[in-house]
Amino acid sequence: MRLKLHHFIRKVFGIFPGEEKNVFRFITLATVWAIGSCIADTLGIGLFTEQIGAAFLPNAYLIIALILIGVSCLYIYLLRFTSPYKIMIFTMSIAAVAYSIITVALFTTPPRWFWYFLKIFSHIFSSSLMACFWIFLDQYHDLQDAKRLFGVYNAAYFLGYVISGTLINRAYKTLGPAVLFSIVVITMIISIFQAKKITTKVPVMEDDVTEDYFSGGKKTFSVIFREFCKSPYTTFVVAMSLIVQLLRTCTEYGYLDSIQKLFTATPAIAIDSSIPILLGKLKAFIAAINIIIGIFFYRKMVTRIGVANLILLPPIYFMFLYSEWSLYESLFMVILAIVAIECILFTVEDNNFNLLINAAPVKLRGVLRLINDSFFEPVGMLFSTVFLLLLKDQNKIFGLMLSVIFIGLAIFVRYFYPISIFKALKENSLRFKRKTIDWIKKMSIKEKKETKRALLEALNSENQTTKLLALETLLAFNDYKLLEKVLFSIANLQSNEKSSAIDILENSSFSNDSKVIDLINDFKEYSNDDSIIKKSHLYLAKKGLINPEKIKVDLDSKDLILRASAIISLKHFKSNDAILNASLNRTIAQKELQLLFNFNQTDEICMGLEILSLDDSDEAVAAAIKYLSHENLTIKRKAASALAKITDKSDSKYASKIIEAIKNATDIQLRINCLKALGNINDSTTIKDIIKLSYNLRPIVRRTAEDIIIKMGLKTVPHLTAILKDMTLNERARILAGKILAKLSLAHLKNNLIDIVTVEIEKAHFYFYWAKTIQNKYPLYDLSLLQNALQTGYKSIIDFIIYILAEASLIEDCELIVKALHSKTTKSHAHAIETLEKSIQRDLFSQILPLIDDSPLEYKLQLSAKQIDTSLNLKQLLDKLENSHLFFDKIIAAHLKAKLQMPNWQQSLREQIKKSDESFHQFTYELLEL
Repeated sequence: MRLKLHHFIRKVFGIFPGEEKNVFRFITLATVWAIGSCIADTLGIGLFTEQIGAAFLPNAYLIIALILIGVSCLYIYLLRFTSPYKIMIFTMSIAAVAYSIITVALFTTPPRWFWYFLKIFSHIFSSSLMACFWIFLDQYHDLQDAKRLFGVYNAAYFLGYVISGTLINRAYKTLGPAVLFSIVVITMIISIFQAKKITTKVPVMEDDVTEDYFSGGKKTFSVIFREFCKSPYTTFVVAMSLIVQLLRTCTEYGYLDSIQKLFTATPAIAIDSSIPILLGKLKAFIAAINIIIGIFFYRKMVTRIGVANLILLPPIYFMFLYSEWSLYESLFMVILAIVAIECILFTVEDNNFNLLINAAPVKLRGVLRLINDSFFEPVGMLFSTVFLLLLKDQNKIFGLMLSVIFIGLAIFVRYFYPISIFKALKENSLRFKRKTIDWIKKMSIKEKKETKRALLEALNSENQTTKLLALETLLAFNDYKLLEKVLFSIANLQSNEKSSAIDILENSSFSNDSKVIDLINDFKEYSNDDSIIKKSHLYLAKKGLINPEKIKVDLDSKDLILRASAIISLKHFKSNDAILNASLNRTIAQKELQLLFNFNQTDEICMGLEILSLDDSDEAVAAAIKYLSHENLTIKRKAASALAKITDKSDSKYASKIIEAIKNATDIQLRINCLKALGNINDSTTIKDIIKLSYNLRPIVRRTAEDIIIKMGLKTVPHLTAILKDMTLNERARILAGKILAKLSLAHLKNNLIDIVTVEIEKAHFYFYWAKTIQNKYPLYDLSLLQNALQTGYKSIIDFIIYILAEASLIEDCELIVKALHSKTTKSHAHAIETLEKSIQRDLFSQILPLIDDSPLEYKLQLSAKQIDTSLNLKQLLDKLENSHLFFDKIIAAHLKAKLQMPNWQQSLREQIKKSDESFHQFTYELLEL
């Protein structure tokens, strides 16, 4: 019975097993300090209205706003040197001392300024402590925790509201304000001890921030301001908070003014009650509603419709309130106004903000709440005070205008939320796999200017590698305006650096530019380095700019570069004067080229292949193909490089030999050039072979395969779809096919998405359930190998599902999402889940969420048990794995059957031989021989 009760409570509150004690500690802290804060705030505003009058509230708001701005600056400064916990304790200690003095003063006859002080201090204390509490709370929860538990903590705060409101309602006339303020002091003291207990008992959650703004006091207010300006999302969130504060002040002034008029117009009410008692009753009742919303409804609303949609609720409510209130006034409208502040803003809007803040830039997140609550909200109060002083009689129209702005800002925040969530996730991720050209495309105009300036400065570096990298990157910008500066820098390089620079120029988009040709000519004519002269000679010969009549004599040269230059000039000289001799020159060049190959020396063969790379004839392709199988790696590399330049669609007959070369190769550059050759051949029937060869290779090889298939165009779509659906293939091969398909035909991928993912989700449940339960079901056997195999299968399936869903949703960096889901940093994991929730179809997300969230194992197992057959025994499970399409599953099943000497295991293996490929046969034969 007790166990069922615990389970019921956990389910109602969204608490996972093992969290109960820690959650209870936070609930206790929230409730206790809320009791004190709410008593102080309610009495402060009630006594001020009674003693001074609602008409003077704008004056108090003005002072509060100015002081809160100063307090926020103080807190931001303190955060550079101390923790949120110490700042919260400091705030509570100041409050305990101040309210002790106020308690004593209330036993006397306080002067008029005292009521101003009471109202101002109570408001400042409540706002500051609210900000401190949530910053303190953020240290112990990630985004997914916040969606589950922050509503509960908010409900705990309102439980304090109920208690304080009830206490004021029942005991105000009996005890008086002095005794109630003494209770505030006691709650502050208890809260201090509870916060200290939390810091010793609850571990702080590791954040995904590598550099905090307030670590070591390195960052300034100007830096923080610049970061705000860089983030449209943060700007709109803060602007929305400003509008909320304007509405809060305007609405509070409006309903207090109406209440005072009601008490003045109806003396009987004033005799039976007072403003503090009436406010206490209403706030207690509304707080009870807030508790119900926080515990039972908010979490479910966030789960079902998402926080990005829920943020539209408060502005819609305020629009309705002011559109009615501006037409007529009544007690009912006053109650709706109090509900707007005490319920809609406190329960929905504040909870929304607590979640929205997690999408802020990583470097701003730690300080944003404090800046918002203690700085921007006071600024909003300051503006609202000015407007109220000027527009006292038109405050309802002012509120209606603010509601319209509120809706507009909420729409902008809703748009930027998923974008900012993903940016926050990837902010600290270095993507080494991105090409230089990809980085350049992602840059803004300003960033490009700054990068170009930095690269030009790097050309003067003393480090040779830095110079050459800067040179290559500058040329990748394809900016003709930079060319003259780049060429000037190359002209002043050392000889060994010039040699590398010539290679970079030859592979750049400016290789045929007249300025580049002039520079190479200068090297050829005026350089003192013989190697630079010969390299320049070869460069110009490749461009067809050297008259063969002038260098025919070099055909007999012992220098390989000069001889190659002569052969190239005979074949490729561009001048019309040589048309009559062109045929003879080509014949001589072909003979000399063949002699290079006949020498059977590595340098001669490589030079011959380089010459072939300038000739796109069938004979050149056939000659280069022969050297793909050469035993010398250098020659094979050169052959692949030549094929990457000279193959075309007419060379499809060589595709199988190129594929075979990729299979047998270990060299990355050789594989890449072979893939480029296949891309030139452009035969869609090779796609399956390309993907099967590439998925398990280095990322740069996979990217090359991806690029060449994309260039083949829409004719590849049916082949890619077939690969994606082929469950006999490795998941990574299918992921690569899905990634390419998303870029070629996103609609086609989406049309097949549900069928593909649904099957994979069922498989994931199967692997997950048995990975977590099989050892417990058979404790006498050592099944660790089987467990690892099942766990590995589960992870590969989950990765496949996430990749495909992310590709179908056009998430920029799918790999980053997968990496974050496997991250030990819980906040990165939570952001990855949030990114998926905002990007993929809701029905699919709800199916995969239990497999990727951080819910307890027992919950996941219960869900998986509903999806699969859990009655399998060990033999049946191994039989299922033995018939799996995954090679690893077959191996594990066969090994365990033999190890455990299961009945008829030999016959089972013989049956598998008939259905499996050759890679499985040798392993099976070895088992049968044991």
